[in-house]
Amino acid sequence: MTPEQVEKRVIELIYREPFVPFVLEMTDGTTLEVPHPRLAINGGGAGFIGPEGGLVDFEFKAVRNIRVSPKEAVA
Repeated sequence: MTPEQVEKRVIELIYREPFVPFVLEMTDGTTLEVPHPRLAINGGGAGFIGPEGGLVDFEFKAVRNIRVSPKEAVA
């Protein structure tokens, strides 16, 4: 995905009603779950407060894929 595609998709997902958590698959193989829609989006990336209270930030260019969280997927 291009950084522009990632940004567009993230914005679509945070405004989805009702919100459904989603997972970012990073180019290094790690994953980040976005558990709520409260993201701060800036030029080229975004950040949010994670479940443990710390800042989680990422660059759009480091995202390989985006998928709906398996915990919330409809069978």
